Amino acid sequence: MKTRAVVCREPGTPWEVTELDLDEPKANEVRIKMMSAGMCHSDDHIQKGDAAMRMPVVGGHEGAGIIDAVGEGVTRVQVGDHVVCSFIPACGSCRYCSTGHQNLCDSGKNAATGEFPDGTFRFHQD
Repeated sequence: MKTRAVVCREPGTPWEVTELDLDEPKANEVRIKMMSAGMCHSDDHIQKGDAAMRMPVVGGHEGAGIIDAVGEGVTRVQVGDHVVCSFIPACGSCRYCSTGHQNLCDSGKNAATGEFPDGTFRFHQD
């Protein structure tokens, strides 16, 4: 599907709103129809080059929306559920998540690359 996103192509360049292709969710993934998203201080660090991040990068990771598609195996949420998003993925079951330290989640290891655990991406352009 086509979607709009705010993208920074390299450090020091402005954010730009552009159209991207977004893949369907794979197993154990959800797609969220974002109703609100914010550019926060983390996005500012990325744009300025203060935070090492794979470029280009889609910003606005803090937001809220409604799940509009689920991949195979998703059982904790369903289409129509309202959710909020944060910068670091939280699996809910690793030792960090299960002890209240979701900011250290084992699944968050790819946050700086934008890659999913299988090494693929969901946003594409051209």
